[in-house]
Amino acid sequence: MIQNKNFILQGASNQKFAIDIRYSDSNNSKGTIIFCHGFKGFKDWGCWQMIANYFVENGFAFLKLNFSHNGMGLDDSVEFTALDKFSTNTLNKEMEDIQSVEQFLLNEIPTILPIINTDKILIIGHSKGGVSALLYCTHYQTKIEKIATWASPFDFHRSWNSKFIDKWRTDGVQYIKNARTNQMMPLNLEVLEDMEANNEKYSLVNAGQKLQIPYLIIQGTNDAAVKMEEFNLLKKYFTKAKNHIITDANHVFGGSHPYLGAELPEHTKELVQVTKEFFL
Repeated sequence: MIQNKNFILQGASNQKFAIDIRYSDSNNSKGTIIFCHGFKGFKDWGCWQMIANYFVENGFAFLKLNFSHNGMGLDDSVEFTALDKFSTNTLNKEMEDIQSVEQFLLNEIPTILPIINTDKILIIGHSKGGVSALLYCTHYQTKIEKIATWASPFDFHRSWNSKFIDKWRTDGVQYIKNARTNQMMPLNLEVLEDMEANNEKYSLVNAGQKLQIPYLIIQGTNDAAVKMEEFNLLKKYFTKAKNHIITDANHVFGGSHPYLGAELPEHTKELVQVTKEFFL
């Protein structure tokens, strides 16, 4: 039977964030997967929970997190009520949150939930979460053994052109529209300044030379948010990575929020099966 436990951890800038762990009461022998959501994303979006169940049914434990500055309050699972935090989020902060999760798995879960196998830790990043996961695995001492990215950009900041940046500097803030909620989500000037100060650190060209663990890249051909050019750049600079293309899949592999289907979307079924085989 699938079990679920919720926890609150402390992450970047001493901010608290929510995680949940789904696991089997009989078999978690394949290891524990950390799942990192994307930009304007959250751990309870769409069919992420169904994906978690799929991996648990196949012998893994599955941990989902809300990044500490993703805009979610601790009590709100699907609404962005902490836009002040969203406005200061950076890749550095997301890496710090992943570190908090890994340390929790290594240092506390063996006592709290000894049934979970934390000897083997794996990580999945969707969209921007893929960038954060890749950077974490190249900048931190980690016991993570394999990484998979789903629809990850090669450069998260690629769309910040000179006109966008000039207005940002002038106004001190920029806004990104959330198509699902129609919220205008703010980005403070410190986010731009952080990107400029960490240009080399955030480079996936550099990360491609440093990554030491097996890596799987998955991309859909009908992704309006992350084009195939991004996938090709990941392949180019992560020369040892395995890759898989899902024909006609969009950025969320057929998912939606809310997702009301009884089964996973067809493209998502392919996504999780390929990832599972890579993690075994």
